[in-house]
Amino acid sequence: MSERITPRMQIRMKKIRSMRRPDAEPFFHFPDLPNSERLTYQPLGYNNYMTLNELFAEDDSPFANPEFKELERIELYVVSLLEFARYSPRRCGQDWIIHLAETGTAVGVLHLYDFTKEPFGNRDQKCSIGFAIAAPFRRKGYALESIGNLLTYIFQHFEMIQVLAYTTRDNLPSQSLLKRLCFSPNDQDYDHPDHYAFFELKLEQFEMLLKDGEIWRQRP
Repeated sequence: MSERITPRMQIRMKKIRSMRRPDAEPFFHFPDLPNSERLTYQPLGYNNYMTLNELFAEDDSPFANPEFKELERIELYVVSLLEFARYSPRRCGQDWIIHLAETGTAVGVLHLYDFTKEPFGNRDQKCSIGFAIAAPFRRKGYALESIGNLLTYIFQHFEMIQVLAYTTRDNLPSQSLLKRLCFSPNDQDYDHPDHYAFFELKLEQFEMLLKDGEIWRQRP
């Protein structure tokens, strides 16, 4: 699939690139995210970002990310991710488009972010995740499977002690999913707890989850 870079994106890219050294290298390397039982994962890039619009433009869920409903905002999002966040020592991250292994159909997106070199408060050992599944593919276990796969990836490839996820306060399905994955609520250490619900998964909790069996491999 060829890259699709619009004039608007080129302007943004030029501006961001002008603010970093020509020989700059990313501060973090993200290996390929392995396939899981039913799903494959493709890094978000200039060749596939339109998939976000195809998945979520008409999504009427109140929890769908409005940033993915408008093509202009998606264009700026992907440029910011690839040109700024990728080279940031404090806000680095990686997204993946989720596909069905059997058909190649795109079903959602995974976000991995808040990678930092800042050691204060062990921030360099903590990161955040996010996820979204398109309407036709919800309630099929794809979110559980993909997040479980991502958590395994995080703790295997990076020296992390904690993973953070948050949702809006009224997004009960996502909160229930995070609890199934042993995330614990914590509204005391973060901003805007009246609007967002925050969840943490510590390394030792994940290790206990593995001992109990990888629940994301269980069919809904």
